Amino acid sequence: MKKLLVTLLAVVLASSMVLGGAVAETKIGVSIMELTAYTWYLGVIQGCEEWAEEHPDAEFTFQFEDSRSDVSTMLNNIDNLVTGGAQGIILFPADASSAIPTMKQYVAQGIPFVIGDYAQEPASEDDIVWETFVGHDMRALGEAAGAVAVEYLKTLDKDDPVCLFISRPTSGQVSTDRFEGFRDTVLAAFPNARIIEEGDVGAGSRDSAQSLMENVLQREAVIDVVCGHNDAEVVGAYNAAMSANRTEIKFVGIAGDRDVLTYITEGNEYWLGEVLQDPVDLGYQATEAIYQVMVEGKEIPLVWDLPLPQAITPDNVAEYDWQNWEWL
Repeated sequence: MKKLLVTLLAVVLASSMVLGGAVAETKIGVSIMELTAYTWYLGVIQGCEEWAEEHPDAEFTFQFEDSRSDVSTMLNNIDNLVTGGAQGIILFPADASSAIPTMKQYVAQGIPFVIGDYAQEPASEDDIVWETFVGHDMRALGEAAGAVAVEYLKTLDKDDPVCLFISRPTSGQVSTDRFEGFRDTVLAAFPNARIIEEGDVGAGSRDSAQSLMENVLQREAVIDVVCGHNDAEVVGAYNAAMSANRTEIKFVGIAGDRDVLTYITEGNEYWLGEVLQDPVDLGYQATEAIYQVMVEGKEIPLVWDLPLPQAITPDNVAEYDWQNWEWL
Protein backbone atom coordinates (compact mmCIF):
# COMPACT_ATOMS: atom_id res chain seq x y z
CA MET A 1 0.00 0.00 0.00
CA LYS A 2 2.79 2.45 0.93
CA LYS A 3 4.60 1.85 -2.36
CA LEU A 4 1.37 2.35 -4.35
CA LEU A 5 0.55 5.61 -2.60
CA VAL A 6 4.05 6.97 -3.12
CA THR A 7 3.95 5.96 -6.78
CA LEU A 8 0.64 7.75 -7.24
CA LEU A 9 2.04 10.80 -5.47
CA ALA A 10 5.05 10.83 -7.78
CA VAL A 11 2.76 10.71 -10.82
CA VAL A 12 0.65 13.57 -9.50
CA LEU A 13 3.71 15.66 -8.70
CA ALA A 14 5.30 14.98 -12.06
CA SER A 15 2.12 15.91 -13.93
CA SER A 16 1.66 19.09 -11.91
CA MET A 17 5.24 20.31 -12.02
CA VAL A 18 4.53 22.29 -15.18
CA LEU A 19 1.34 24.32 -15.45
CA GLY A 20 1.10 26.74 -18.35
CA GLY A 21 4.88 26.78 -18.65
CA ALA A 22 5.37 27.67 -14.99
CA VAL A 23 6.96 25.28 -12.53
CA ALA A 24 4.82 24.49 -9.50
CA GLU A 25 6.42 24.60 -6.08
CA THR A 26 6.65 21.50 -3.93
CA LYS A 27 6.44 22.17 -0.22
CA ILE A 28 8.51 20.02 2.10
CA GLY A 29 7.92 20.08 5.84
CA VAL A 30 10.98 19.65 8.04
CA SER A 31 10.52 18.97 11.74
CA ILE A 32 13.80 19.53 13.61
CA MET A 33 14.48 17.83 16.93
CA GLU A 34 16.13 20.81 18.65
CA LEU A 35 17.33 24.21 17.45
CA THR A 36 17.63 26.08 20.72
CA ALA A 37 19.98 23.87 22.73
CA TYR A 38 21.58 22.10 19.76
CA THR A 39 22.43 24.70 17.15
CA TRP A 40 24.15 21.84 15.31
CA TYR A 41 20.76 21.37 13.63
CA LEU A 42 21.20 24.73 11.90
CA GLY A 43 23.51 22.79 9.61
CA VAL A 44 20.61 20.49 8.69
CA ILE A 45 18.62 23.52 7.55
CA GLN A 46 21.63 24.72 5.58
CA GLY A 47 21.94 21.33 3.90
CA CYS A 48 18.28 21.31 2.84
CA GLU A 49 18.60 24.80 1.41
CA GLU A 50 21.85 23.97 -0.39
CA TRP A 51 20.16 21.02 -2.08
CA ALA A 52 17.33 23.28 -3.26
CA GLU A 53 19.79 25.85 -4.61
CA GLU A 54 21.64 23.16 -6.57
CA HIS A 55 18.38 21.68 -7.92
CA PRO A 56 16.27 24.70 -8.88
CA ASP A 57 14.13 22.68 -11.29
CA ALA A 58 12.70 20.77 -8.32
CA GLU A 59 11.17 24.00 -6.98
CA PHE A 60 11.36 22.72 -3.41
CA THR A 61 10.29 25.12 -0.66
CA PHE A 62 10.66 24.30 3.02
CA GLN A 63 8.79 24.93 6.23
CA PHE A 64 11.04 24.29 9.23
CA GLU A 65 9.67 23.64 12.70
CA ASP A 66 11.54 23.22 16.01
CA SER A 67 10.32 20.43 18.30
CA ARG A 68 12.49 21.70 21.19
CA SER A 69 13.19 18.07 22.16
CA ASP A 70 9.55 17.69 23.17
CA VAL A 71 7.40 14.84 21.84
CA SER A 72 4.10 16.73 22.05
CA THR A 73 5.58 19.68 20.20
CA MET A 74 6.97 17.34 17.54
CA LEU A 75 3.56 15.74 16.96
CA ASN A 76 1.89 19.15 16.77
CA ASN A 77 4.55 20.26 14.30
CA ILE A 78 3.82 17.31 12.03
CA ASP A 79 0.10 18.12 12.08
CA ASN A 80 0.82 21.78 11.36
CA LEU A 81 3.16 20.92 8.49
CA VAL A 82 0.54 18.75 6.83
CA THR A 83 -2.18 21.34 7.41
CA GLY A 84 0.15 23.94 5.94
CA GLY A 85 0.36 22.01 2.69
CA ALA A 86 3.51 19.93 3.05
CA GLN A 87 3.54 17.20 0.40
CA GLY A 88 6.35 15.30 2.08
CA ILE A 89 8.00 15.47 5.49
CA ILE A 90 11.58 15.11 6.66
CA LEU A 91 11.42 14.25 10.34
CA PHE A 92 14.28 14.59 12.81
CA PRO A 93 12.43 12.95 15.70
CA ALA A 94 12.42 13.86 19.37
CA ASP A 95 12.56 10.22 20.38
CA ALA A 96 12.73 6.69 19.05
CA SER A 97 9.08 5.80 18.51
CA SER A 98 6.45 8.40 19.50
CA ALA A 99 5.94 9.70 15.96
CA ILE A 100 5.19 6.28 14.45
CA PRO A 101 1.37 6.36 14.88
CA THR A 102 1.20 9.86 13.39
CA MET A 103 3.43 8.84 10.50
CA LYS A 104 1.20 5.84 9.79
CA GLN A 105 -1.82 8.14 9.67
CA TYR A 106 -0.31 10.51 7.13
CA VAL A 107 1.48 7.90 5.05
CA ALA A 108 -1.95 6.31 4.54
CA GLN A 109 -2.99 9.66 3.06
CA GLY A 110 -0.08 9.58 0.60
CA ILE A 111 2.41 11.81 2.43
CA PRO A 112 5.87 10.20 2.51
CA PHE A 113 8.30 10.56 5.41
CA VAL A 114 12.08 10.49 5.55
CA ILE A 115 13.61 10.04 9.01
CA GLY A 116 16.80 11.92 9.81
CA ASP A 117 19.50 11.48 12.48
CA TYR A 118 17.53 9.54 15.11
CA ALA A 119 16.71 5.98 14.03
CA GLN A 120 13.22 4.77 14.92
CA GLU A 121 12.57 1.61 16.90
CA PRO A 122 9.46 -0.04 15.40
CA ALA A 123 7.54 -2.63 17.40
CA SER A 124 6.78 -4.58 14.22
CA GLU A 125 7.36 -4.44 10.48
CA ASP A 126 3.95 -2.76 10.12
CA ASP A 127 5.41 0.26 11.94
CA ILE A 128 8.06 0.83 9.27
CA VAL A 129 6.18 3.33 7.14
CA TRP A 130 8.99 5.81 6.45
CA GLU A 131 10.88 5.62 3.17
CA THR A 132 14.41 5.67 4.53
CA PHE A 133 16.53 6.60 7.51
CA VAL A 134 19.22 9.17 6.77
CA GLY A 135 21.59 9.20 9.71
CA HIS A 136 25.19 8.78 10.65
CA ASP A 137 26.40 5.45 11.97
CA MET A 138 26.26 6.16 15.70
CA ARG A 139 28.57 3.29 16.59
CA ALA A 140 31.08 4.56 14.03
CA LEU A 141 31.06 7.95 15.76
CA GLY A 142 32.08 6.27 19.00
CA GLU A 143 34.67 4.13 17.23
CA ALA A 144 36.27 7.17 15.62
CA ALA A 145 36.44 8.92 18.98
CA GLY A 146 37.89 5.77 20.53
CA ALA A 147 40.57 5.62 17.85
CA VAL A 148 41.62 9.19 18.68
CA ALA A 149 41.79 8.27 22.36
CA VAL A 150 43.83 5.14 21.65
CA GLU A 151 46.50 7.08 19.76
CA TYR A 152 47.00 9.27 22.82
CA LEU A 153 46.82 6.42 25.33
CA LYS A 154 49.67 4.68 23.51
CA THR A 155 51.94 7.55 24.56
CA LEU A 156 51.26 7.06 28.29
CA ASP A 157 53.19 3.80 28.74
CA LYS A 158 50.45 2.22 30.86
CA ASP A 159 48.34 -0.84 30.12
CA ASP A 160 45.41 0.12 32.36
CA PRO A 161 44.30 3.62 31.32
CA VAL A 162 41.07 5.10 32.62
CA CYS A 163 38.51 6.60 30.25
CA LEU A 164 35.22 8.31 31.06
CA PHE A 165 32.31 8.43 28.62
CA ILE A 166 29.32 10.66 29.42
CA SER A 167 26.27 9.15 27.77
CA ARG A 168 22.69 10.35 27.32
CA PRO A 169 20.40 7.56 28.55
CA THR A 170 17.36 9.46 27.28
CA SER A 171 18.66 8.96 23.74
CA GLY A 172 18.21 5.19 23.95
CA GLN A 173 20.01 3.09 21.35
CA VAL A 174 21.69 6.16 19.87
CA SER A 175 23.54 6.72 23.13
CA THR A 176 24.30 3.02 23.59
CA ASP A 177 25.82 2.75 20.13
CA ARG A 178 28.14 5.72 20.64
CA PHE A 179 29.30 4.50 24.03
CA GLU A 180 29.84 0.91 22.92
CA GLY A 181 31.75 2.01 19.83
CA PHE A 182 34.10 4.06 22.01
CA ARG A 183 34.40 1.40 24.71
CA ASP A 184 35.08 -1.50 22.38
CA THR A 185 37.69 0.42 20.38
CA VAL A 186 39.63 1.34 23.50
CA LEU A 187 39.39 -2.16 24.97
CA ALA A 188 40.59 -3.72 21.72
CA ALA A 189 43.86 -1.82 22.13
CA PHE A 190 43.98 -1.84 25.94
CA PRO A 191 42.21 -4.91 27.34
CA ASN A 192 42.99 -3.81 30.91
CA ALA A 193 41.56 -0.33 30.46
CA ARG A 194 38.85 0.85 32.82
CA ILE A 195 35.95 2.45 30.94
CA ILE A 196 33.60 4.46 33.14
CA GLU A 197 30.16 5.28 31.78
CA GLU A 198 28.24 8.11 33.42
CA GLY A 199 24.77 9.01 32.18
CA ASP A 200 23.68 12.64 32.07
CA VAL A 201 19.96 12.43 32.78
CA GLY A 202 19.68 16.17 33.24
CA ALA A 203 19.34 18.82 30.57
CA GLY A 204 22.08 17.36 28.38
CA SER A 205 23.79 20.74 28.44
CA ARG A 206 27.24 22.00 29.31
CA ASP A 207 25.98 22.95 32.75
CA SER A 208 24.46 19.55 33.52
CA ALA A 209 27.60 17.79 32.28
CA GLN A 210 29.79 20.07 34.37
CA SER A 211 27.80 19.23 37.50
CA LEU A 212 28.05 15.53 36.72
CA MET A 213 31.79 15.77 36.12
CA GLU A 214 32.34 17.63 39.37
CA ASN A 215 30.90 14.65 41.22
CA VAL A 216 32.94 12.15 39.22
CA LEU A 217 36.17 14.02 39.92
CA GLN A 218 35.60 13.73 43.65
CA ARG A 219 35.73 9.94 43.52
CA GLU A 220 38.10 9.27 40.58
CA ALA A 221 41.73 10.02 41.36
CA VAL A 222 42.87 9.42 37.77
CA ILE A 223 41.10 9.88 34.45
CA ASP A 224 43.12 9.83 31.26
CA VAL A 225 40.56 10.60 28.56
CA VAL A 226 36.99 11.91 28.55
CA CYS A 227 34.57 11.53 25.65
CA GLY A 228 30.81 11.84 25.52
CA HIS A 229 27.57 11.66 23.59
CA ASN A 230 28.07 15.13 22.12
CA ASP A 231 30.13 18.26 22.58
CA ALA A 232 27.86 19.75 25.23
CA GLU A 233 28.68 16.80 27.47
CA VAL A 234 32.42 16.92 26.80
CA VAL A 235 32.81 20.69 27.07
CA GLY A 236 30.93 20.65 30.36
CA ALA A 237 33.31 17.97 31.63
CA TYR A 238 36.29 19.98 30.39
CA ASN A 239 35.10 23.06 32.27
CA ALA A 240 34.78 21.05 35.47
CA ALA A 241 38.24 19.52 35.06
CA MET A 242 39.85 22.89 34.46
CA SER A 243 38.16 24.36 37.54
CA ALA A 244 39.47 21.43 39.60
CA ASN A 245 42.97 21.72 38.10
CA ARG A 246 42.81 18.14 36.83
CA THR A 247 45.45 18.66 34.19
CA GLU A 248 46.04 14.95 33.49
CA ILE A 249 42.75 14.64 31.56
CA LYS A 250 42.43 14.90 27.77
CA PHE A 251 39.19 15.29 25.82
CA VAL A 252 37.59 14.06 22.59
CA GLY A 253 34.44 15.75 21.30
CA ILE A 254 31.66 14.42 19.09
CA ALA A 255 29.38 16.33 16.68
CA GLY A 256 30.85 19.73 15.81
CA ASP A 257 31.31 22.73 18.10
CA ARG A 258 32.97 26.08 17.47
CA ASP A 259 34.64 26.17 20.90
CA VAL A 260 36.09 22.68 20.50
CA LEU A 261 37.41 23.40 17.01
CA THR A 262 38.88 26.66 18.30
CA TYR A 263 40.66 24.80 21.11
CA ILE A 264 42.12 22.32 18.62
CA THR A 265 43.15 25.02 16.14
CA GLU A 266 44.80 27.15 18.82
CA GLY A 267 46.76 24.22 20.22
CA ASN A 268 44.91 23.69 23.49
CA GLU A 269 46.85 20.70 24.85
CA TYR A 270 43.82 19.19 26.55
CA TRP A 271 41.87 18.50 23.35
CA LEU A 272 42.83 15.44 21.33
CA GLY A 273 40.23 15.81 18.62
CA GLU A 274 36.68 16.28 17.43
CA VAL A 275 34.68 13.63 15.58
CA LEU A 276 32.61 15.51 13.02
CA GLN A 277 29.00 14.54 12.52
CA ASP A 278 28.30 16.70 9.48
CA PRO A 279 24.79 18.19 9.74
CA VAL A 280 24.93 19.91 6.36
CA ASP A 281 25.42 16.61 4.56
CA LEU A 282 22.63 15.14 6.68
CA GLY A 283 20.13 17.79 5.56
CA TYR A 284 21.32 17.61 1.98
CA GLN A 285 21.01 13.84 1.74
CA ALA A 286 17.62 13.78 3.48
CA THR A 287 16.32 16.22 0.87
CA GLU A 288 17.77 14.12 -1.94
CA ALA A 289 16.00 11.09 -0.48
CA ILE A 290 12.58 12.77 -0.32
CA TYR A 291 13.10 14.05 -3.87
CA GLN A 292 13.85 10.58 -5.21
CA VAL A 293 10.70 9.25 -3.59
CA MET A 294 8.29 12.08 -4.38
CA VAL A 295 9.43 13.29 -7.78
CA GLU A 296 11.38 10.43 -9.31
CA GLY A 297 9.17 7.70 -7.85
CA LYS A 298 12.16 5.59 -6.86
CA GLU A 299 12.15 2.79 -4.34
CA ILE A 300 15.07 3.66 -2.10
CA PRO A 301 16.90 1.59 0.54
CA LEU A 302 15.53 1.63 4.07
CA VAL A 303 18.88 2.96 5.31
CA TRP A 304 20.51 5.74 3.31
CA ASP A 305 24.27 5.52 2.85
CA LEU A 306 26.26 8.35 4.45
CA PRO A 307 30.03 8.85 4.66
CA LEU A 308 31.79 7.63 7.80
CA PRO A 309 32.51 10.28 10.45
CA GLN A 310 35.75 12.22 10.26
CA ALA A 311 38.16 12.79 13.14
CA ILE A 312 39.51 16.35 13.26
CA THR A 313 42.77 16.48 15.20
CA PRO A 314 45.62 18.94 15.71
CA ASP A 315 47.40 17.20 12.82
CA ASN A 316 44.67 17.82 10.23
CA VAL A 317 42.52 20.68 11.53
CA ALA A 318 44.17 23.08 9.07
CA GLU A 319 42.58 21.09 6.23
CA TYR A 320 39.11 22.13 7.40
CA ASP A 321 37.71 25.58 6.66
CA TRP A 322 35.52 25.32 9.74
CA GLN A 323 35.68 29.06 10.51
CA ASN A 324 33.41 29.59 7.49
CA TRP A 325 30.87 26.89 8.32
CA GLU A 326 27.64 28.86 8.63
CA TRP A 327 26.02 26.49 11.10
CA LEU A 328 28.71 26.75 13.78
